[in-house]
Amino acid sequence: MNDLLYHYIDPAFNHLEVNSYKLLLWVGDKKFSLAVMHHNKLMVWRKPAPLAELTQAGEVQEVLNFKYHEVITGISSSYFTLVAQSVFNESQVKDIARYLDVAPTDTVYAQPLDAFNQVIFKAPETLIQAIKSFDVTQAVFGPSGWIQAVEANQPSADELYLNVNDDRIEIAHFDKGRLNLFNTFEFTHQDELAYYAVFVCQQLKLDLRTLTVKLSGDIAAGDERYQHLLQDIFGAVSLNTLAVATLPEHLPQHQLLALTALSLCASLADV
Repeated sequence: MNDLLYHYIDPAFNHLEVNSYKLLLWVGDKKFSLAVMHHNKLMVWRKPAPLAELTQAGEVQEVLNFKYHEVITGISSSYFTLVAQSVFNESQVKDIARYLDVAPTDTVYAQPLDAFNQVIFKAPETLIQAIKSFDVTQAVFGPSGWIQAVEANQPSADELYLNVNDDRIEIAHFDKGRLNLFNTFEFTHQDELAYYAVFVCQQLKLDLRTLTVKLSGDIAAGDERYQHLLQDIFGAVSLNTLAVATLPEHLPQHQLLALTALSLCASLADV
């Protein structure tokens, strides 16, 4: 395995034992990332890379083609809607999906987001083609694991959770331990990220001065531009150090949270 392609490879990784490993694959419109887990321990972490590499011959294909014990593929989509579990009816999926501007070549999914909500989302043909070597019918909504991980940590209503994925920001707020709001926004500059965070809080009538912002996702070590901007607006800002896997201390937990949390989504596609 080429070390230059990966942020981390555990010294104990053994390709002859991959039948006991789990592959976690996150895919977005432009990029993908992956992790290989042994039980709850991180064995491999792949650098974010262009989506096209998933279909190109090379080292990545070798790793993807191992016969893993389990593969969980998370799809990051900005075309989705949430429906409360208490009122969800599977017969409504086609009607609801029309609001997502579904094209004939798109794939539509309907599955639990967490214990209280269903999510209906679509994936374009280009993304489906990139992961076609896996069972695409078993793909899950990419942010589901991140949301479940935060919920399980009993989040406060005085906290706002932001997860950065390339040029997209995912924002979640929880009240009484349950998801109160989840949405995604495209952004090109940190000022836009701050704008959307404030916009969400205004919609929920939250007091910015009492809120703590928890940041995770694609934020490089030492990159504090988001913190510097947001700390002038909110009560406090910090990186989200919540861990759902056993990681080496030197790895940035906030970057791995959403990816490793896909392990919490194992049964979503089967429900």
